[in-house]
Amino acid sequence: MRVVIVVPTYNERENLPAFLEKVRQYAGGADVLIVDDNSPDGTGQLADALAAESGGRISVLHRRAKEGLGRAYVAGFGRALEMGYDILLQMDADLSHDPASIPDFLERIQDCGLVVGSRYVGGIRVVNWDFKRLLLSKAATLYVRAVTGMRLTDSTGGFKCWKAETLKSIGLERVFSNGYLFQIEMNYRVFRGGFRTAEVPIIFYERNLGRSKMDWRIILEALLGVIRLRLSR
Repeated sequence: MRVVIVVPTYNERENLPAFLEKVRQYAGGADVLIVDDNSPDGTGQLADALAAESGGRISVLHRRAKEGLGRAYVAGFGRALEMGYDILLQMDADLSHDPASIPDFLERIQDCGLVVGSRYVGGIRVVNWDFKRLLLSKAATLYVRAVTGMRLTDSTGGFKCWKAETLKSIGLERVFSNGYLFQIEMNYRVFRGGFRTAEVPIIFYERNLGRSKMDWRIILEALLGVIRLRLSR
C-alpha cells in the first residue's frame, strides 16, 4: 500500500531537514508531501531543493498565502488522494510528533479507518509543557467529549493516520474549520460516519526551534466550533 506523510509548513526552515531525516530513519517506505503556505523564511524553497534530491519521494504543494492549518491539510489531503495514496499520515514538521511512532500507526490502521495519536491514553506523555497548558489541553478534551459524545482521550492532537477511503467518505469539501478546531472536526466526522477509530500512545515534545502557532483566537474558534459541530447534520 502506498503511504504518504502530509506535512503543513509555515516558517519551518530550521526544522525541516531534521524532520525529513527522522522520517527516512523510521518510515523509509513512505513518501512525504510538504504543504507550504508561502513561508517568508524560505521553507518552500528549501522544500523544493530537498524534493529535487529525493528521487521522487518528496513532493511540495505551494499555497499562495497562510490560510490556517485546516485549509493547508484539506489542500494536502486532496492532492494526496489525487496522487493515489492508500494511507495518509498527518503530523507536524517541528518534531513535536516523533517519526519513531509511525510504525505503530501503520500497524493499527490495517483494521481502522482512522488512528489518532494520544498524549493521554494510559497516562500523560508531554515534554516541556507548563501546568497551565496541560490543564488547557485536558480541559479541551473533556469539553469535546461532553458536547460531542466522542470518547477519545485526546481530541485536539494532530498526529493521525488515515485510510484514503475514510477521507473520501467524510467529504473534505464540507470541512469548514480552521486552526485547531480542524482536528476536532475531522475526528467528529469520522465518529458521525461510523468508521472505526483507534488511539495509539505518543510522546509529545514541545518544539525546540521556531514559534508555536497557538493563540487565543484559535482557542475561541475551537470552543464555539464544537457547538456548531454538535448542531450540524
